[in-house]
Amino acid sequence: MDSIEAPFGEVIELRQIIHDSGVPLLRVLVRDGGRYTKLDLDPATAHRWGDTMVRWARTAAEQGEATG
Repeated sequence: MDSIEAPFGEVIELRQIIHDSGVPLLRVLVRDGGRYTKLDLDPATAHRWGDTMVRWARTAAEQGEATG
């Protein structure tokens, strides 16, 4: 679905997979040098996480504008 290069060299890959049970999952793979972290998220968890990230990003951007 997408691959994102993060500021300190990490690469974040987002993929849709289908669990053996038929449930669609969002696979989040973070590559940091030779280390890998893999998370498989169901739609409800991905939605909550996404909402939380958007709220944080909005607040952080607003604070940056206030101090910049």
